[in-house]
Amino acid sequence: MDREFVVRKQVQNRTIVREVDHARQRDLVRTVLAGAGVLATVLFAAWQHLDARRLDKVEAGLARQQARLRAVHRHLVLEQEFLVGPARVEAIATRQLGMKSPTHETATVVERVTVTPPPSSAVVARR
Repeated sequence: MDREFVVRKQVQNRTIVREVDHARQRDLVRTVLAGAGVLATVLFAAWQHLDARRLDKVEAGLARQQARLRAVHRHLVLEQEFLVGPARVEAIATRQLGMKSPTHETATVVERVTVTPPPSSAVVARR
């Protein structure tokens, strides 16, 4: 009996080593860097837009607060003018404090004396 023996090629179970394609790596790095640049630009523009909207809201709040404070200021100025008005002061002085209006006989006029500065040629000792 003639038998033919088939000899098979032995399979080597080694890991396949792929070579690094440098051109493809460069293209990948360029693409990633370009994408990062576009992303950074878009994020910066969005940040500017959102910050401008936030500042608009702050400005509107400050304008409302300023208008409210102006109204309060007007009210306080009117109240101050009323409180220091001569008619009110005289009424409090005569009614509550029992004061009387001065007459011409009891009133005296006090004149202010102006102090003259010393001459510039004088020597003054200081302590």
